[in-house]
Amino acid sequence: MGIKALSRYSLIFLLLLGLSACTTKMAYNFLDWAIEWKVQRLVKLHGEQKLMTKRAIKDFHQWHRSTQLPQYADYLQQLRSRLNAGPWTGEEIHAETDKIQLLVDQSVERVLPDATEVLATLSDTQVKELLASVAEERDEYKEDYVDISERKRQKKYVKEFVKHAQDWLGPLSSAQKKQIEKWSESLQPFETLNLQQQKIWEDTLAEILAKRTDKNALLNGLKSLMFHRTDNWQPELEQILDYNQKISYELVAELLNGMSEQQRKHLNKKISEYVKLLGELAREAKGDQHLPAT
Repeated sequence: MGIKALSRYSLIFLLLLGLSACTTKMAYNFLDWAIEWKVQRLVKLHGEQKLMTKRAIKDFHQWHRSTQLPQYADYLQQLRSRLNAGPWTGEEIHAETDKIQLLVDQSVERVLPDATEVLATLSDTQVKELLASVAEERDEYKEDYVDISERKRQKKYVKEFVKHAQDWLGPLSSAQKKQIEKWSESLQPFETLNLQQQKIWEDTLAEILAKRTDKNALLNGLKSLMFHRTDNWQPELEQILDYNQKISYELVAELLNGMSEQQRKHLNKKISEYVKLLGELAREAKGDQHLPAT
C-alpha cells in the first residue's frame, strides 16, 4: 500500500510525523479546537448539538492528554530501545504497527459513545450534509490517486515516503532513495478498488445513520464500522493490500537496517524529543512527575 495507507496513527502521531517538537506542543494544545473545526467542516451543528460536541471534545482532550500521552511516551521509549537493538524484519515492523493500532483503537473506543449521542440528534438534512462531505473526500482521493497516470502516482508515493523518512532519519542517501523508488514500482495498483471500497463504507455509514434513533444500534453499528475494518473488503483488494503492506514493511526494515551512524543519531534524538514532549504535555494535565524520562 502507499504511505497514506501505511499510516495507522491517531491525530497525535500524525502531528509527530511532520512537525517539530515545539510546533507539535502548540498544535496539541489546540487539539480540541482543531477537532471541532473538522467536525464543523463535515456537518454544520446547531444549538445544543454544538454544546454537546464542545463538551465531548473537551472531555476527550483531557482524557487523551492524561491517559494516552503517557502510553505514547512509554511506547516511543521502548521503540527507541528496540530500534537500537536491531536488525529488523518486515514482520517486526508489522508488529509495531499493530501496537500503534491498539493505541489508536483506545481513542476511537473512548469517543464513540459521545459521537453516538451527537449523531443521534442529526436531522435528515444534516445526515445528507455529512454523507456529502464524506463523498467529497472520496472525490478528492479519486482526483489525487485514481485520475492520474501510474507514473505520477508512483512519484507521489515516493515523495510522501521520502518526506516522512527524512523527518525521522534526516537526509537520505541516493541508494536509500533508489530503494524507495524500486518499492513504488513494485506496488500493485489498488486505488480504483480502494475507491470502490470507500463507497461501500459510505453506504454502510448511511444505513447506520438511517437507524440513528436507536442509540444502541447506532453505537454498535459505528463500532462495527470502525473496528471490523476488513470484514466486507473485496477479496481482490485484500489480496493486493496484503502484498503491498508486506513490501512496504520490508522497505521500512531495510531503511532502518541500513541507517548511517548520523541517521541513527538523528532518529534517537527525534524520538527522545517526543518522549520528553509527551511527558510534558501529560504532566500539564495531571501533575504526574513519574512519566518516562528521556
